[in-house]
Amino acid sequence: MNFLSMVHAWCNVHGYLWAGRVLQRHIAERRLRRTVRQAYRRVPWYRDSFDRHGIDVSAFRAQDLQRLPLLTKQQVVENFPDRIVAAGTDLRKAMTSSTSGSSGQALHMAYSPRTYAYYLATALRVYTMVGYRPWHRMTYIKFMDVERPRYSLGPFFRVDHLNSALPVEGHVEALRARPPDLLIGYASSVMEIARYLQRHPEPRIAPKFISLNSEYSTALDRQFIAEVFGCPVYDEYSSEETWMIASQCRAGHYHVFTDNVVLELLDDAGQPVAEGEIGHVVLTTLNNPLMPLIRYRLGDMARARPGRCACGSALPMLESFEGRADDALRMPGGRRIPSAVPICAVIRYIHAYRDAIASFKFLQTELHRVELLLVPGAGFRDEIADGLVAELRPQLDAGVELVPRLVDAIDPGRIKRRVVECRVRD
Repeated sequence: MNFLSMVHAWCNVHGYLWAGRVLQRHIAERRLRRTVRQAYRRVPWYRDSFDRHGIDVSAFRAQDLQRLPLLTKQQVVENFPDRIVAAGTDLRKAMTSSTSGSSGQALHMAYSPRTYAYYLATALRVYTMVGYRPWHRMTYIKFMDVERPRYSLGPFFRVDHLNSALPVEGHVEALRARPPDLLIGYASSVMEIARYLQRHPEPRIAPKFISLNSEYSTALDRQFIAEVFGCPVYDEYSSEETWMIASQCRAGHYHVFTDNVVLELLDDAGQPVAEGEIGHVVLTTLNNPLMPLIRYRLGDMARARPGRCACGSALPMLESFEGRADDALRMPGGRRIPSAVPICAVIRYIHAYRDAIASFKFLQTELHRVELLLVPGAGFRDEIADGLVAELRPQLDAGVELVPRLVDAIDPGRIKRRVVECRVRD
C-alpha cells in the first residue's frame, strides 16, 4: 500500500458521500455487477456454485442478487484459500487478517493493497463524519495492533494502540499519559474505563469524541460513557470480513456504506423481511476482488429505518442492531429472542441502581433454562435481582426457567465479551 493509493481511496470514499442517491445507486450497482462477474471468472467456489444454480453472470443485474446462493462462514473457512480466493493469488504479497474467533471459529481474509487502502479510507470516513480531522490523535483499544502510516507525517494521522487485554488500570494510565482526541474501542472496554473514571475522575481524560465498535452497545451505554467523558459517543458497525458496514452520523442514525457493501435483511427462510422487521444481516462486498464475499451470512440481526436523515446524507439507514443471531436466546416453540431484548432490560436496572450490578451475562445451556450471571456491586440487594427476573420472565416462553446466579467474576472471553451466550444448537 503506497501513499498515492491511500490518497485516491480517501478522495473516492469522501466524494461518494456528496453524490446524490441516484448516483450512489448507480455506482453501487456497477460495482455489484463487476464483483459478481469477476468472482465467476476468478474464484473457483463461485464458478462452481453459480453453475450449479444456473446463474448466467453475463446477464446479471443488481435486481438478480437474490437468485444467487447464500454463503456461510463455514463454507468460507472450509474453502480458504484454494477455492475462495482468486486463482493465481500469491498470499505472501497480499494483505491478510483473521476474525477474532469470538463466535468460536476464526476466519481468514485476504485483500490486495488497493483494497486495504480503500478499507482504511472507509474507516477514517467513519470518524470524519462526526468531526475527526487529520491532526487529531487517535487511540485504538483493540486486540490486534492497528495500521499506522509507514513514514512519520508529523502532526498528522497520529495513531496509538492499546491492547484490549490490558487491565483497566493500564488503559487509564496510558490514556492519561497520551490523551487522545478520538478514542476508539470495544464497547465493553470503553464502558469498563468509564466506570473506573466515575470512581477515579482525576486527572481527567477528555477526548473530543468516542467511537465504539465490534460489540453490541445500547443507547444507555453510550449515554453513560458520554456523561463520564463529557463528549459525544458514536457507534460503528463493522466486521473483519467486510470492514465498514454502517456508522452513526452526528444526528445519531446509522448510515449504510453502500459503496462498500450491499446489505440485505432476510428472514429465516432467506426472504427479505417486511419494512420495520428484524432480519438476518447478509452482505456482499464490493471492493475486494481478491476474496469477494457474495451474499455472506454475517451472523448479526438488524432492522432498517425508512426515510431520510436530518444530517442530509443520502445513504440508507438502519434503525438498530439486535445482536448476533447465534447469541439469541432460543425458545422451545422455535422463537428466538434477540440479545438486545434481555441486555436492554438489565442495562435499565444498572442505570437505575448504579452500584448494584457490576457485571452480568445470560448463559443458555439448555432449551428450557437460562442462567443470569450477576456480579454484585456494593449496593446489591436480593430484591433487585428478584425484580429484574420478574421483568425478564414474561419475555421467555412458558416453561423456560430463568435462574439468577451470583458469581465473583465473569470470564470476558478470549477477545470480545459475549453478554448473551446461547449454547443450544438446532
